[in-house]
Amino acid sequence: MIIKKIKLENIRSYKNLELEFPKGSILLSGDIGSGKTSILLALQFALFGLQPGQKGTALLKNGENEASVTLELEIEGIPIILERSIKRTKQGISQEYNAITIGKEKEELSTSEMKNKVINILNYPLEFAKKSNLLYKFTVYTPQEQMKEIIEERAEIRLDTLRHVFGVDRYKRIKENSEIFIQKLKEQIKLKEVEIREINLLKENLIRQNEERIVLSKEIANITVDYSSILTEKKELEEKIKGIQKTKEDKQKLDSELRTLQVSLNAKNDLRMRIEKEIILMKKQIAEKVEYSSERLAEVSALLEKHKKSLEELNNKYILMASQISVLTSKKESSFEFKEKISALENCPTCFQSVGKDHKEKISKRTTYDIEEIDREMQRILPEREYLLSQIENEKILVKNYEMDKNTLETNKVKFEHQKIGETKIKSDNMSLERIFLEIKEIEEKIKESKTSIGKFEGVDEVFRRLNETLDALNRRIRLKEIDLAEKKKEQQILEKQIDNLQKEISKKEQIRLQVNYLRELQDWMQEKFLSIITITETNVLAKLRNEFSKIFHEWFSILVPEGLSVSLDEDFTPKIINQDYDLDYDFLSGGERTAVALAYRLALNQVLNSLLSKIKTKDLVILDEPTDGFSLEQLSKIGHIFEQLKSEQVILVSHEQKIEDFVDHIIRIKKDGTSGIERKSFDL
Repeated sequence: MIIKKIKLENIRSYKNLELEFPKGSILLSGDIGSGKTSILLALQFALFGLQPGQKGTALLKNGENEASVTLELEIEGIPIILERSIKRTKQGISQEYNAITIGKEKEELSTSEMKNKVINILNYPLEFAKKSNLLYKFTVYTPQEQMKEIIEERAEIRLDTLRHVFGVDRYKRIKENSEIFIQKLKEQIKLKEVEIREINLLKENLIRQNEERIVLSKEIANITVDYSSILTEKKELEEKIKGIQKTKEDKQKLDSELRTLQVSLNAKNDLRMRIEKEIILMKKQIAEKVEYSSERLAEVSALLEKHKKSLEELNNKYILMASQISVLTSKKESSFEFKEKISALENCPTCFQSVGKDHKEKISKRTTYDIEEIDREMQRILPEREYLLSQIENEKILVKNYEMDKNTLETNKVKFEHQKIGETKIKSDNMSLERIFLEIKEIEEKIKESKTSIGKFEGVDEVFRRLNETLDALNRRIRLKEIDLAEKKKEQQILEKQIDNLQKEISKKEQIRLQVNYLRELQDWMQEKFLSIITITETNVLAKLRNEFSKIFHEWFSILVPEGLSVSLDEDFTPKIINQDYDLDYDFLSGGERTAVALAYRLALNQVLNSLLSKIKTKDLVILDEPTDGFSLEQLSKIGHIFEQLKSEQVILVSHEQKIEDFVDHIIRIKKDGTSGIERKSFDL
């Protein structure tokens, strides 16, 4: 991972700040309080957000409500931009916005999602997702005073911290979890032992029920034999009944034929009697002769149509004449009304002028003339109407008489034709009577033969009844056997189910017994072997780490401290300082020597972790905050060797020591002048 650029807004003492970081060694130079550490804290916030226990007030500039950090990185040639912001609310200061841009794809995330995303990109082990930014602190950036705190911390706390960092605490967790697991095993064994206590009782019960099953099977076999015997007897009886049934069906067929012949005989006798009655009736009807002439009927029909047409013409003429009389009468009445209205009129209703007497007389005379004309026309028409009425009356009488004559002739026609049909039918009925007499005689012969045949089957019904009674008795016995057999089989089924359940229960408990044995073996193995292996493994891993750590720690320390002093690590990873033949206490070292111990410890820890976790993406970056506090000029001159040994693509140092400027590739000078102005100077060695 290489840092390319960082941008700060309202972070600590900075209103706005934008810095670019080249590759190589970079020195953030400036006086104490100029804001160098603020940049490193902003860098840590951009990567991991606010840490548990960290207050937002440690980052937010006084008097501001919002702050943000934008960090540009490059990991394996891929550009990545991290953006985070915090905001002041009524509840306090909290993280507000998180976004990550990988290449050209930007994604907004929640705080936890952002943290997991960054850890994944940096290829940190997943177990460190819940360990804040601990791995980052021990591989990339640990403030020098915190490293001194680790060295001065109590041995057991320091060892737990290093266990945590190295991931060796997993062995402790394994042992703790193993103890819990062993306790659970013991509890399971006790519970399962309770479950298998009654297994012998279940086996005895199974033996008893198997004996009952054998007895029940014999009873079912005996009932089945009896049942089969009765079924055979029933089958033989059914064969007999089947034979009798055939004979009975033949008798029923003859009875049916006899009934059919009897019905047919009765029908023929009824038909004979009905035809004889019809012949007598027809003879009476044709006894009276009827005179009928078709020519006379045609003549009367023609005259009737002629006079009906004449009557219709006269009625139409009368209607027209009545209409003329009605019109004349209406005109006469209108003239009278007009005459009387004019006589009584004083003024004209249109022009309101006075109507004179002469004018009234003139109009009266003209109206009188019109009325006389109407009277003359009425006198002419009224006699014609009377004559027309007499003609209509005469025609009505003629039409009525002709209709009566036509009806009489038509009635005679019907009677005449009926007599003709009757004569023909009498002949036909007589022939039918002769045929019916022959058929009756034939049916009577067949009835006599059927009665003779039926007499041969006397006693069949009684035999059939007795056989059916015997069959009913057999069916009752069969039903009783079937009920008995069904009850026994049901009892057998229940017993089989009980036996099956017992066998399953015994099998289940046998399995539990095997489980108990397995759990006991597992418990013994966990207690006697597994925990010992974990303890030995933990001891060996810690010993290997301590040896490698001690070796590298000694190498770094030998670069920083003059000859005469050497260092190593004891079993608790506590630095041991040796001055020729005796040990020195850390508290009795000079300030520069203590700083050298802390820096060497820090660099050794960084190197060991990068070696163990070789796939993490932060191993090319090292950040050192005031690593030379208290160093002598001789010690400062050895910082160049430190940079050569680190072999990191990017090293960022925070220091106010001017001497270090001689050993770095780039310098960023930070001045605190109230406006947070920044002067940057860069040069190549």
